Amino acid sequence: MFKKITLVLGTLLAVVGFLISYNPVYAAPDYAKIRDEGFHAKYISQSIGDPVKIEAGETVTVTFKFKNIGTKTWDGNSDNFISAYTMNERYRASEFQATNWLEYRQTAKISGVVRPGEIGELELQLKAPEKTGHYKEEFWLAADGWSWMKGGYFYVEIDVVDAEVVLEKEVVEEKTEGTDLGLSVPDVTDSSLYQAKKIMQSKKEISAAGGGRIKLVIGYQNIGDTAWDGYSFVTDDASLSSSGGSASFMDESWENDSVIAKSEEQVLQWKAAREKFYIKMPYKKGDYTLTLKLQVANETLEETVLHIPVTVTEDAPSHLQPQVPVTEVKIEKSRLDSEPTIRVGVWRDPEEGVEFISNDDDYIVYAGDTRKGVLKKGEFATMFFAGGSYQYQSDSFNFMTMKYIRLVPERNKHAVFTLTNYDRKVSWKGPRNFNSYRGVMEYRQTQDKSLLYVINEIGFEDYIAGIAETSNGAPIEYIKAILTAARTYAYYIQQNSTKHDARNFDVVAHTGDQLYLGYESETLMPRVKEAQQATKGYMITYDTDNNVNTQSDIVITPYFGNSDGSTRSWTQVWGGSAKPWLVPVTAKYDARDGKSMYGHGVGMSARDAAYMAEEEKLDFKDILKYYYTGVGVEKMYK
Repeated sequence: MFKKITLVLGTLLAVVGFLISYNPVYAAPDYAKIRDEGFHAKYISQSIGDPVKIEAGETVTVTFKFKNIGTKTWDGNSDNFISAYTMNERYRASEFQATNWLEYRQTAKISGVVRPGEIGELELQLKAPEKTGHYKEEFWLAADGWSWMKGGYFYVEIDVVDAEVVLEKEVVEEKTEGTDLGLSVPDVTDSSLYQAKKIMQSKKEISAAGGGRIKLVIGYQNIGDTAWDGYSFVTDDASLSSSGGSASFMDESWENDSVIAKSEEQVLQWKAAREKFYIKMPYKKGDYTLTLKLQVANETLEETVLHIPVTVTEDAPSHLQPQVPVTEVKIEKSRLDSEPTIRVGVWRDPEEGVEFISNDDDYIVYAGDTRKGVLKKGEFATMFFAGGSYQYQSDSFNFMTMKYIRLVPERNKHAVFTLTNYDRKVSWKGPRNFNSYRGVMEYRQTQDKSLLYVINEIGFEDYIAGIAETSNGAPIEYIKAILTAARTYAYYIQQNSTKHDARNFDVVAHTGDQLYLGYESETLMPRVKEAQQATKGYMITYDTDNNVNTQSDIVITPYFGNSDGSTRSWTQVWGGSAKPWLVPVTAKYDARDGKSMYGHGVGMSARDAAYMAEEEKLDFKDILKYYYTGVGVEKMYK
């Protein structure tokens, strides 16, 4: 029986709650054609009744139960596992996609083996968008790659509400990312007597004018075995850095400059600590990071550390600003007029063509520089090369061309698209498929016509946000340092190297240049995105002509995993002319821990830099100036 059906028994019966079926009339789409009626499901129940209330930006899990009333067994480990796809429109990009979804249009699997007559469970994670309102998400079960499920249509109604409206019990635990480069950061510290999970956060990001007073509500549940005899919400000024220095968020209601709020209230197991407090927006326009922590018995619970992006949209009025002598104000001018773009080779020689879908904008389709039409958001397109020509197919239009095919977002240059037949997995990043990117896509041959490439053309900052050579749990100043080195390296290669010219792009998306995993990497590692925004436009320079009256040059900035206690010079490893900024320096944390060389050894040791950020509390500029001798760190564009 389908969920929420209308029963026809001669006359229309209005029924509330569970419905008893006789001859149901289904309010379901009719275009999911059933290939194999042996796959047949009956809706049983869902764990949270409609409408499901979710705080904007938060995630809940709703478990749907379906009975297998067909003749085929549902096997979560087979190629024809059971999951659900979005409907109305079919295969659309859901606004509620969450971490356990297989992709933007496909939910998680029904796990295990469900034989005829048994009940299977589909755990549907729903991550709410920031826009509040009433939503209806429609799905249809399918045996993957084989057949739609007879009786498989279902839907869920959702109310996305402001933070303070959501009941705490309806908010689920957030997943903590592990570390794949840099310092090891535990998900939950087993050695601690105290453990917590977040159940409330009223604001995921903050945007307001300078000097304004902003209210925050944060809540944590005690999930450990020990009661809390009081607790504190604290901050660390050293972590309140922006892309030009530090700032204070201290409000007059705080206990002091580091303790935001303090309570003597006992919090028993499974009970919640929830506090309302205020922060003061920094005075100067710019991007900042507010770091908040929960402390119990003077112990910081590491799993509770929050990094909230803060944007000051305009300077505070003069009467709210502290009096700063003019001589202390540094004005940093940008060298480039605007943010440059970069072309990345992301997929080498797709053998069976390319399947493309836009997640959030219409795309203008070109043959070379000739406009051919518009591919609507959510509409599939297929491209392949045969018989010396490129071929393009979609429901709206088809064409053949001798020129390359180029798809450009119509309105939003940051728009996301997905290559649905591209399987790009990275073993140490888990099961996620990194096949979504921002910006422009090109499908074209190399100049010698020996290979085809999918090329992603994007702004530099979107490229840097998608670099996956660090981890979400590493120290934030280290992440800023490695992204600044990566931005510098990419720009230098683009401007000074011809190694990829014959392939029509600037850098390749693997470690031949830098590991670029695109939009999915942004969602997996939000603190990397935060570090990218905080260092926007910064690059590393060196006075190569020893003339203080001329601008310093943007230089090449290699980096590597870890050293044996000392880095190497450029000439030691690669020969050629000396590069004075790439000379040996001591990597004391690599030396302390008895590490051997992992990587080429030139430039910054990533592991050593991560420990330097953690133990010495250096900011990203100081870290870079240590490993790259005599350099400057300059803002090249706004």
